[in-house]
Amino acid sequence: MSPAAGSCSDPFSPIPFRIAMNQTDAYLRRHYWTAERLADACGIETAQLDALLDHGLVPAPSYVVRADGSLQSAAFGDFPEAGATPGRYFHPGTVAWVERAREVLADHDADAARAELEQRFRHNFAAALADLDRALARLPDSFDDQGAPRAAGLEARTADAWDAFREGIFGLCVADPTTEYAIAIKEILQETLGARRQALAEDPAAPGGHADLPALIARYAEAAMPFSPLEYPRSSRRRLVEDFGAELAGAPPVA
Repeated sequence: MSPAAGSCSDPFSPIPFRIAMNQTDAYLRRHYWTAERLADACGIETAQLDALLDHGLVPAPSYVVRADGSLQSAAFGDFPEAGATPGRYFHPGTVAWVERAREVLADHDADAARAELEQRFRHNFAAALADLDRALARLPDSFDDQGAPRAAGLEARTADAWDAFREGIFGLCVADPTTEYAIAIKEILQETLGARRQALAEDPAAPGGHADLPALIARYAEAAMPFSPLEYPRSSRRRLVEDFGAELAGAPPVA
């Protein structure tokens, strides 16, 4: 992100270096906070944030840029020539999880706090799934036709979600990763649109209305992050917003 307008810049001077920085660096600056900025926003020292991270009490950084400019994405792996500014990058919504972790730590040691946080997250995520099974899309692996939970399926979903949460993946792909419900909405929209797209590809003439798809795509676009320029070609946004939207409109996929 370029400096704020009017921030000690001369309109007649050469273009500042920051304006010419690469797109990945600009993306990180626009959407993410460094560890130092996150700690400051939480009113703690960076060393205290590191302790929370070391004990697995808050989500890991979604991106880590090494000293040589290479980037590690929590979801997409390594990009050796990213050219971004070194640092650990967290979604600003991580503040909510730092606050929750510190509240739990007030009454528990680190191991017990981690167990308590996992139990809370998985309970709340399961509750969100139960609501979305009725309101958004059926999840037959996790709930029967009457909405009663299927233990094995629900256990697998909440375990996978907890792992992704701790790894920083939701901070990378969910626009508002501050609650379990917001995370679940994005995940279920992605799953639903992927399944609907596959079904249409296999049988375009299959019976059933598709009038709801543009609204679902728009809702997913709002729930998902834009993704960095490095990740976008492989992202769910590319597949389910741009490409699928173009397919429904009868146009070729976005180049």
